[in-house]
Amino acid sequence: MSALSIIRIRNGAISSATAALLLAACGASSVATTTTTSQSSSSTNVVGNFKALVASVAKDEAVPVFTPPGPAINITSLKGKSVFVIPQAPNPFVQGITDSMQRIAKRTGINLIVYPNQGLASQWVQGMQTAIAEKVNLIVLSAAPDPRELQPQLAAAKAAGIPVLVTHFYDDSSPLPPKCEACAAGVSAIVPAPFNRAGLDEANWIITHTAGHAHVLIIGATEDIVTNGIVTTMQTQYHNECATTCSTQVVEIPPSEWGTKVEPEVAAALTADPSINVVDCLFDAQVPGAVQAIKTLGKKVPVVSFNGSTSALTYIQNHDIAAMDVGESVDWIGYAAFDQAFRLMLGLPPGTDKLPLRIWDATNITAAGNPPNLLDGYGNGYVSGFEKLWGIG
Repeated sequence: MSALSIIRIRNGAISSATAALLLAACGASSVATTTTTSQSSSSTNVVGNFKALVASVAKDEAVPVFTPPGPAINITSLKGKSVFVIPQAPNPFVQGITDSMQRIAKRTGINLIVYPNQGLASQWVQGMQTAIAEKVNLIVLSAAPDPRELQPQLAAAKAAGIPVLVTHFYDDSSPLPPKCEACAAGVSAIVPAPFNRAGLDEANWIITHTAGHAHVLIIGATEDIVTNGIVTTMQTQYHNECATTCSTQVVEIPPSEWGTKVEPEVAAALTADPSINVVDCLFDAQVPGAVQAIKTLGKKVPVVSFNGSTSALTYIQNHDIAAMDVGESVDWIGYAAFDQAFRLMLGLPPGTDKLPLRIWDATNITAAGNPPNLLDGYGNGYVSGFEKLWGIG
């Protein structure tokens, strides 16, 4: 068994997965079926809400629809204002958000200052201190500089009259400032992320594509604030929809060790429990290690994940073990961040942003571009929608 904790959450009778469903969605090269003689049931009597789950998956495989987060605003008075962005860390997903914000800043006349860092809390502290000293008009903590690590600096920004916006860190279910965790010190508004909704999408897709016989290895992240909510959402859905025929195991790996620990941990779990028929990586950065472990073992267990990074989508497009990814539009996130930033700088109530998701699998992966990129596949309704709200469309 793995040196890290692998926890059996729920056990049930193991049955044959429906190969036809898996073949249709994943391609033969990425399909794994687990067969025993303990039970054999059809999808309709294993999963009571099977048709509803199929419909939910189909809905989220479509191009997302833009919903205005608030009333129209006039941003002409904001030209020349300074927005100071502290990104989480240098990775393609976060860089994609930063690139989007830079394009929007150029179009709207905002002076965008990006504070580079390697994801260390000490660097976030320095960034906050720099922003306060430069008397910027707004600070954005982009994609997870952790507010819990910045309480004195948030209080200092509040005292200086500088609003702080936190984006893509809190789940949709989080209360708004000041009630969200660590917000009271000085977080003015948030743009929440669809973390738990992504977990629900993953569970629904897995349940429908295993005909209610999912035996899932979930790769968690012990140091990530959102992981518990995602995992709980998944496990609740498996319990509600296929409690007697689905099971999950969770292996916790700190983000700092994803590059070295995912491959051996996945290999150990698959070796110890051959009934595992899906590996669920909570984040795309875990996918390469999981894919390599499966290849090394000579198995064809499909991998699913969340983020929509080009690397994960390329695996799907190449029918290379990875079978599904719940994606987000980094450009849409950039627009949502600026919409909230504009409202804060204008002294208006925050918007009610709800970032969209799109399920990517073999049925729609060509819409992500060839090769996949971070901009294709989410339509352009959000661009025209936000720009119309701002009076620049």
